Amino acid sequence: MQLNSKISVLLFVLLPLLSFSQEMLTGTVQNPTIVKASEHWVPKRGETSVMLPFVDDFSHYTGYPDSQMWQDRQGFVNTGFAILPPTIGVVTLDALDEYGRVYAHAERNPFPADTLTSNPIRLDSNFAQHRPMRVADSLYLSFYYQPAGGSRTPHSGGWARVGDAPEHSDKLVLEFGYATGNTVFAGFIYGEYVIEAGQYYSVGDSVENPFMPGTYYVFENDAYAGQTIQMPMDSVFEDEYVWNEVWSSYGCDLDDWLDSNSLMYFKQVMVPITDEQYYRDNFQFRFRNYASLDLDSWSSGSIVGWSSNCDQWNIDYVRVDLNRNGNDLYPNDVAFVSPTLSSLREYQAMPWKQYRPSDMITNFHNDLSNLSNSSKNTSYTFNIVKNHGQTIYVSPLNNENAQPYYPNGLHADPHHAEPQLEMSYEYDGADSATFTITHIFSMVGGNDERRVNDTSKFEQKFYNYYAYDDGTAEAGYCLLSTMLNPEASCAVKFTLAEPDTLQAVRMWFNHTLNDENVAEFTLMVWDNDGICADGSEGPGTVLYELPARLPGFADDYLDFVPYYLDEPLPLSGTFYVGFYQSHDVQLNIGFDQNNDASGKFFYRTTAQWFPSFYQGAPMIRPVVGKSFDHYGVKPYDNLANIKIYPNPTKDRIHIQKPDDDEVMNYRILNIYGQCLESGALLSNELSLERYADGVYFIQFSRGDRPVFTEKIIKQ
Repeated sequence: MQLNSKISVLLFVLLPLLSFSQEMLTGTVQNPTIVKASEHWVPKRGETSVMLPFVDDFSHYTGYPDSQMWQDRQGFVNTGFAILPPTIGVVTLDALDEYGRVYAHAERNPFPADTLTSNPIRLDSNFAQHRPMRVADSLYLSFYYQPAGGSRTPHSGGWARVGDAPEHSDKLVLEFGYATGNTVFAGFIYGEYVIEAGQYYSVGDSVENPFMPGTYYVFENDAYAGQTIQMPMDSVFEDEYVWNEVWSSYGCDLDDWLDSNSLMYFKQVMVPITDEQYYRDNFQFRFRNYASLDLDSWSSGSIVGWSSNCDQWNIDYVRVDLNRNGNDLYPNDVAFVSPTLSSLREYQAMPWKQYRPSDMITNFHNDLSNLSNSSKNTSYTFNIVKNHGQTIYVSPLNNENAQPYYPNGLHADPHHAEPQLEMSYEYDGADSATFTITHIFSMVGGNDERRVNDTSKFEQKFYNYYAYDDGTAEAGYCLLSTMLNPEASCAVKFTLAEPDTLQAVRMWFNHTLNDENVAEFTLMVWDNDGICADGSEGPGTVLYELPARLPGFADDYLDFVPYYLDEPLPLSGTFYVGFYQSHDVQLNIGFDQNNDASGKFFYRTTAQWFPSFYQGAPMIRPVVGKSFDHYGVKPYDNLANIKIYPNPTKDRIHIQKPDDDEVMNYRILNIYGQCLESGALLSNELSLERYADGVYFIQFSRGDRPVFTEKIIKQ
């Protein structure tokens, strides 16, 4: 039996320490960006044909593919899953559907997953020549592609890999097609038929279909009174399409590409369009991927909720145009390759009050590329705007020659690739500040074919929290324990410039299959007086613990969840925040693989702490200082006025609410985070009479913001 690559990596990590415990990375079963987008998506009206040239390099937007160019919305446009693409931004095809969840029909064998279909393209005419299209017009479709699971450090043993490599039996396919203008039968709309009292049907029996008189339903299984049967109500017809496969690639390993060519992070494909059946006003092309999902837990039974997103392919720079040839591999284009990062040495974001000029980097790092086959004169500059209005800095404009990526690699001139940051922000005493940093890398002379990839922006946020992560989880981080009495802890290190108070800890938890990873944990804060197994400083004395927390809530997981301390905790210097668990369920913390906090987070599954093996950043953010509303971290000033009693209780609990008129909602959750009951809190008591004895959680909220969560024991 062939092992899925995810399991292979796990075995590599775990076999030497099988009888002990270990940290591990998993995939995700949900894409919160797409989940949120699906809730607000409005179907476009009608379809307009696209004129040549058709070009999309996915550099100026994220989320769903651009509806002006693409017909469906299963691909994910992002800047996080690809390794050194031709230009910043790719579209990723994976095992998640258009709603951001693992496909319902996912299985162990390769199954059809995402589709990326172009809008109809006018190939019926050569509009420049005012005549019908001909083979001599030399039409080509080109694109770049990359299998996921790669690393900037090839053969890194899994420690720094982004995404999951497609298996050898998986496949990426390109098809050409068009609508014929005919309609074909596509299936039925079904209705529910309830078998009447006293009726019984055996296999082979039939009954007239009440929804479609004159037709009969034949039973394939025994059926009894009261049972509901799905019967056809009406026929469904859809447009007939012709689709032909013109190119494909089976799953492969990026390391193999890099072994043969150290610059081949992406391969470019050129496909001629020579079949005259496609010279029509509604030509379309589509990419499709076939993925294979491991639906079982690991053979030891230790890993729960393992089934997750996998087998990704990244696609970039799709072009369809005429007057091309098989050697037209080098667009006249210079571009950003990766997003620019923070202007801070340690953090992606930090509290404004805690900022010091010494927190600034001395220079940025830019990944830049010249995609053409000749040297180009390029210019670079960046500017910084405070609070979306006041320009506080503009760097000098600098011109340098950029050599072609092939065979020279990324544009490495230090004035462009490592520009100095000769300024620092000035603290103004405000609660917060935002600095928008805009980098511009362009071709001098105005011949750049694609200007949208010449700009990269970063928003430097100074609110009331620290963050090593960028807010997007490419994977999940958890601790695997095989001990008889499992205990595990994770701690992330932060350092204050001046004494302050810890108000809350914001944590991002990933969804897992069937929410199997929802289990209690204790929120922890440690002092910096411990020693790790390697002799380095680490977590020590426990400064605070808040037990009986749950990882988000089973129907949310779309943002950071704030866990408020009972009262603010005074801190100074270096401290650690994280969690402790006393069970073998793998809590699944979001893990950002595009920002490296190595040496800043630690784990403990025995008596000793260890620095993490992984490159990346757990999505855990401490909230310090004054509480104010940024990204949902505002607790209510009258929080202390919420009281619940008696606890434990036999049947009912009484709630002392804040003395105001604002409506408060409630939810009753079981120990697994499943919502048992919810609604508006219209009285000062709730009944638990119908629930079995045990532990429950009562969550109160206003609007979409959690206010208070309390553990209740019913006995």
